[in-house]
Amino acid sequence: MTRDAVEQGFDRYLSDLVDETYEAFDVAAVLRGSQSGGSRAASKLLKNSRPLERHVVRPKLREYQRTLRRQFDPVLDYAADREADFAAYADEVLARDLYWDSLRRDVRGQRREAIRERLLSRQRAFGDALAPLVAADSDDFFGAVAAAYDREAALSMVDEHFVFTTPLRDEREAFAFELTIDPGDVLGGLARALPTLDVEFTDEALRSMRRAEQRVIPQAKADIERAYET
Repeated sequence: MTRDAVEQGFDRYLSDLVDETYEAFDVAAVLRGSQSGGSRAASKLLKNSRPLERHVVRPKLREYQRTLRRQFDPVLDYAADREADFAAYADEVLARDLYWDSLRRDVRGQRREAIRERLLSRQRAFGDALAPLVAADSDDFFGAVAAAYDREAALSMVDEHFVFTTPLRDEREAFAFELTIDPGDVLGGLARALPTLDVEFTDEALRSMRRAEQRVIPQAKADIERAYET
């Protein structure tokens, strides 16, 4: 199967995951829980959460989607090159890793190295799992899935590799998802005089992403089940 076809097949579910995360995301909960929750700027934004979702939350999630797409590229390169050692791709994989980029600055030493190794191990396992799919003699995504794996292996791959929140659930306090909100950009008018807010939304990212996974993963598994029925 062509590398591009594999990328397009997985991108469908990544896009669904971002859309579902956006639908589940509670920006009001983030503002109420932030250190700036009692500020005038936060109060104004709380009263106008829909513009905030459109102008701040959705662009941020789309940014993460682009990061995950870029992260997928070297993993696919590794999957397609079965003569290569993963070490040849490790630096590029890590440089594009969303979680590595979100690692808190105070995570150092052995703990930092252990997280680094877990993130790389996760991506290496994904590349190994993808190798039969990339090598499959079919340009149809689900036809290639059925040719490359038996039913249980395909479903197991979804359960293991379509769960993007695993690193965050395993090491919740090691990562920080943050954004800066300019009330003037969101609300305009007099809000331009209000200070910007630096907000952490790690807990809400985890909650909303988990909700999205609970919707997208069953759909992906149902799609795969149908591939074995034809």
